[in-house]
Amino acid sequence: MTLPALRLLEASGFTPMLTGKRWAEDLMSGMGWRFDPIEGHVTEDLHRIRYISNHLGPRPLGLLFPNSFSSALLFSIGRVRNAGFPTDGRRFLLDKVVEEPGTMHEVERFFRLAHGAIKAWGGTPAWDSVPEELGMRLLARHEAAARNLMAEHGIPENFALLAPIARGLHHGKEKQWKHFNELCGPLRDMGIEPIVFPSVREEEANHAACPNARILPPTTLGNYAALAKRARIVIANDSGISHVAAAISANQITLLGVTDPARTRPWNSKAVCLGNSTDGWPSLEQVLAALKGSLR
Repeated sequence: MTLPALRLLEASGFTPMLTGKRWAEDLMSGMGWRFDPIEGHVTEDLHRIRYISNHLGPRPLGLLFPNSFSSALLFSIGRVRNAGFPTDGRRFLLDKVVEEPGTMHEVERFFRLAHGAIKAWGGTPAWDSVPEELGMRLLARHEAAARNLMAEHGIPENFALLAPIARGLHHGKEKQWKHFNELCGPLRDMGIEPIVFPSVREEEANHAACPNARILPPTTLGNYAALAKRARIVIANDSGISHVAAAISANQITLLGVTDPARTRPWNSKAVCLGNSTDGWPSLEQVLAALKGSLR
């Protein structure tokens, strides 16, 4: 969801250099920006940030997308002139404070952060409105890997990517819809093969949640994005996979029951969102009706 903000930085004359969890590196590699992974070990991460800072000149600029105190502390000690929202009591650690814009979608919020930071740094934002699409670019190797995976596993051209697992809790409530397995029969009746590519730590959970789908070995997020681009439809909880599908403008249905679509729905004009934190999860009948409508 940070892609429009990062694209704004680039269009406004800044060169994005990303730091974050290692799993994001493959997904973001098609954008052409340097990526330095941080692993969550304080001393190692600080050493890496200081190394990057020293090689970019005196105290480079840094934009903090996380709201955490620890992220601001890492950049501050690492001699990075950071800009960010004054969340989690970290105002005194920020070189440039961008005031909170109020309640809005996370994509808009990140965009407002980048927009405000560019102004604070003396630059001129290239545009003032959030793009309609996230604008993810994939590498040729991701596209090739998707074709190879389809050939290797005999995946037909008409397939649906299902993502039945959403780990963790939101305000103490589970974040995953319970009826993914009941979609498999109707999908096959429509001539569409239900496929699951789980993450490394979620294979067993996916087998339990959706045993009637074809569950294949894990792959990288970049390869997954290329597969989502080729799928007839992607059906996911309000989770990371939903946003991966949105990043490449896939046909998708996103299912919500405990989160607020006004803040976290996929930023994709093709997305159908069902359910919300007020009314709860959609019924199987609602999802099947939306599925038939989307496929038409």
